[in-house]
Amino acid sequence: MARGYLLLLLFFSNLSLASELVIATTLSPEATAHIIEQWQQQPQAINIRTLNRTSSSLERLLNNPLGENIDLVLSSSPMLLQRLQDSQKLSYFENKVENSRCLVPESIRATTVAVAISGYGILVNNTRLQEKGLPPPKTWEDLGDARYQGMILMSSPSRSDTTHLMIESLLEQRGWQQGWSSLLQLSGNLATISSRSFGVANKINTGLGGAGPIIDNYANVLLNNPHLGFNYFPTSRAAPMFIAITQGSLHQREAGRFIDFLLSPAGQRALSDSDSGKYPVYPLSPDNPMYHQQSLLLEHPSLDYPLTIQRQKLVQLLFDTAITFRLTQLQDAWKALYHAEQRLKRPLPEIRALLTAVPITAQQASDPVYLNQLEQQPDFRESQLMAWQQFFQQQQRLVIKQLEILK
Repeated sequence: MARGYLLLLLFFSNLSLASELVIATTLSPEATAHIIEQWQQQPQAINIRTLNRTSSSLERLLNNPLGENIDLVLSSSPMLLQRLQDSQKLSYFENKVENSRCLVPESIRATTVAVAISGYGILVNNTRLQEKGLPPPKTWEDLGDARYQGMILMSSPSRSDTTHLMIESLLEQRGWQQGWSSLLQLSGNLATISSRSFGVANKINTGLGGAGPIIDNYANVLLNNPHLGFNYFPTSRAAPMFIAITQGSLHQREAGRFIDFLLSPAGQRALSDSDSGKYPVYPLSPDNPMYHQQSLLLEHPSLDYPLTIQRQKLVQLLFDTAITFRLTQLQDAWKALYHAEQRLKRPLPEIRALLTAVPITAQQASDPVYLNQLEQQPDFRESQLMAWQQFFQQQQRLVIKQLEILK
């Protein structure tokens, strides 16, 4: 009797499990709500429940043998999907859609599908900026302009893979040293560093900041607010959104059907309309209002994904050491510099050079041996972090000394 009751319980439990797909995603709930709503209108569609997490939290979730069953991973982070594939957490998926396949880093094409693309730019609160008499910033240089002190928001690459990819794009396009110089100058204008990239959009939406670099779909879902505006970076490249089926999914077939839907005309429309804010992987016709921007995104070469994945730890650690943990110090230093330049009526390039230097060379940043040591050897990593901290402390002392001489 007890055995029969147990079998019956198991039967209904499996029925319940089959009634939904669970998607673990790094996207915000707002970014996925419309896609899921459109899926639910399809014949024989089963319910979808999302678990919205950071990349690190999502990874821990999938590595927990006692955690709930997850069927799909949806993320714009190739680094996350690479780590999940390397640890055998993803199932093989044959993607026959060439427009999608070519957008996926070669190392994860066996498991991962690109279902949409986005671009990077600057979300602005026009009302807040107009109160200060400021034009909307449109480039990385603009974000570092002294006029925007205390007005800029962004996230950290250690908290947001979307921010990491945006920073990597800047570093690749401008070069390692010049890219970090732009970031360190921008840091003097930061009001705060948000814990999530979509938190940047939410704070700008509520007027807690004037502008910030973000991915377009976080901006587009807010643009019904007349106070907001969004401009793509002139050199923004296509940032794919990826999906993959987990190895542990109990509903592989249904998960595959969901991916097929996303690549279908109906799914591509759901991903690219105003409620989702992305672009389809298929080229749009020239008469489509989204055609021009989609073409601009696709004409720029893709990221150097092998390098991006390999040096993820370096970029995360260096950003937090150089900026996140020194934010108040940097705000004060840049403010003092701007006051000195204004008083002397001339630029002070020697002090700017001190504030924008980093302790890692471009050669180290692409050296596989160095990057592997930083990733795999805790003692080496700790010694590097200590050396970086000492470097920035020395730079700060030199800045203060030179500013005092100028008084």
